[in-house]
Amino acid sequence: MREIVLTCVALVSILLPDFAAAEDELAIFRLTNVQAYIELLYRKNVFNNRATGIETAIDDYRPQIEVGTSTNSYIFHPKLLQISLAGSLLSDRQDISRQQLSVATNGTTESISRQKQVLLNINTTLRLLKDKHFPTTFSYLRENPVVRTGLEGSFTQTTERYGVDFQLRDVLPVSLSINAFTDSFFGESLDRIVDFTSDRVTVKSRKTFSSGDRFALSYEVSNRNSRNGDPRRMIQETLRRSRNLALTSNWRLGSGDQLHIDQTASFNRRDNPDVTDINFSPRFRWLHSSTLQSRYRYSFNQSERPESMIKNRTERSSAALHYSPTPTMNGFVRANFDQSEEKSRLLQSAFGLTSRGSFKKTSKIGLLNLSLGLGYERKDRESLVTQISVIEESVELVGTLPIFLSRDFVIIGTVTVRNETGTQILSEGVDYRLVEIGSRTQIERLIGGGILDGETVLVDYDAQTGGTFEYSQISQTANLDFKFAKYHNIFLRYRNNRQILESGFSTLPFNSVRSVEVGLREQVPLRWMGLQLYGEARYLHQDEDINPYEQKSVLVSVQAPLPYRLKLSLSASRNFVDNLNSVEDTDMTVFNANLNWNPRRNLTVRAEGYYDKDTGGTILRSRTKGKLRAQWRYRKILVAMDATYEKQRQGIIESDNYELWLRIRRELF
Repeated sequence: MREIVLTCVALVSILLPDFAAAEDELAIFRLTNVQAYIELLYRKNVFNNRATGIETAIDDYRPQIEVGTSTNSYIFHPKLLQISLAGSLLSDRQDISRQQLSVATNGTTESISRQKQVLLNINTTLRLLKDKHFPTTFSYLRENPVVRTGLEGSFTQTTERYGVDFQLRDVLPVSLSINAFTDSFFGESLDRIVDFTSDRVTVKSRKTFSSGDRFALSYEVSNRNSRNGDPRRMIQETLRRSRNLALTSNWRLGSGDQLHIDQTASFNRRDNPDVTDINFSPRFRWLHSSTLQSRYRYSFNQSERPESMIKNRTERSSAALHYSPTPTMNGFVRANFDQSEEKSRLLQSAFGLTSRGSFKKTSKIGLLNLSLGLGYERKDRESLVTQISVIEESVELVGTLPIFLSRDFVIIGTVTVRNETGTQILSEGVDYRLVEIGSRTQIERLIGGGILDGETVLVDYDAQTGGTFEYSQISQTANLDFKFAKYHNIFLRYRNNRQILESGFSTLPFNSVRSVEVGLREQVPLRWMGLQLYGEARYLHQDEDINPYEQKSVLVSVQAPLPYRLKLSLSASRNFVDNLNSVEDTDMTVFNANLNWNPRRNLTVRAEGYYDKDTGGTILRSRTKGKLRAQWRYRKILVAMDATYEKQRQGIIESDNYELWLRIRRELF
């Protein structure tokens, strides 16, 4: 046996000759670090929702006990094979009581569900030859986090990830890395299913030259299978395969790097539905002198969807000349040409010229910044159809904040909204609502619906094209900022965009815009107790053909270091928007407060408070949120706590959410 061991050590030493410098580290197997812990976790969540005569109350109680250990070790030598192994047993118990009250019938429905399970968490990493030309890493992860969803409490989600990462260094003229991973997520509650699997293989190559020039090439293939959604509705399983090829490069030519060339190119192909996207975007910057430079840009984008008979192509190009004769003066002149084609039914082209000049002047009174701009653009639109389709526009919905869709003149009846994986169609009036303001359309998440806070949705819709016509646009801008007495700033913004029909006939109105904005900023550090005070007031008057409006806003904030290592931050704002041609206005009040307390090095406390209320639209929207977070560490003991209260109102829908999270961890060794 001894001869076998010595032979293996000798072979390893030949393979890795630098081991000879550290013979004391050689071992068949050596354990370098062992840790163990026990952790108690307690979660309590109470949720109440009131809407259309139905009140729902959820009481979610979940205690957990986790016992785990982690080790670091190596075989023969740390540079040969390092092993990191962590694992734990998690005792998970959940009690959920549900109560639903019908106001009309005064009837109550109650249900209680309990479950108890023991789960296994594993996190393993094997690092082979980490300092050599071909390091390889194998990894496996299995964990069971608690996920908070909609009205039906929380559930335990099982997450698994395993794969390999291989790198090739200083062997080929380029560096090379290959990684392949499989990720899976599964969990289920009464109102949410998470069932998602992703297989991904990525190959990356990179080369950096001594001059600083570099290029990178990557190719990725992925398969994604999803059954995410609300189990109370129909879920359509989706299986999507995508392939992506991307190239980026950066080149610096000439003495002093006078010419910069940067470009990106990508090719992406996705199945179900079939989508092919091509992108090519080179950029050039030429430094003629210390005061003169020119910039050139071109971009080509093409998206093809054979199943929908959609093929869109966009080309944009521009050339600009920047001139800075002195540090206080600069300006530029830019020419651009754009062309797009959608489904061979909507063709648009535009060319224009834009110029801007800026000037700074410092005096004993203060600092003056002045900029003036002038532009001309000519646009030609040829439409063979009255409306055009937009497919899978990605929109992230946070809270109840309305988000504008990208196109104007959306046909409301054609809007379809799905979840991000495309497995489920969402319902207007239940999950979201649509609001029209002038020529634009907003989408707003409804609380209590099937869209989680912060979730991304995909929106399909049709938009009107406006017919065949040609028009010109003349734009004028002026910006003036004056900073005086060090802390005070007044500003003025002026914009005038005038649209003129040159030929043809448009079925949609033009939208000439003239706006004036004035404001005042104050940023004053007070000597008393180190206070920092900031204030801002704005008034905007926008006169436009489609939706003229006025906006007034005021913001005040203060930061104050307090005794006993306390730090306080407060802010308050008021925002009014009066849309003259729409009943959807804004009358919003916002308060925000943060208090940090660090009485000792091992204790931190943070309190947060937030309130907003908008009474300007057709439905009232309000949100109140308070959060207290504390963490205390003493030697091998850690105690952490989060307590959250949140109340939301949206029209006739109201919800209250109380959540308490407590964690006690003891490091055993």
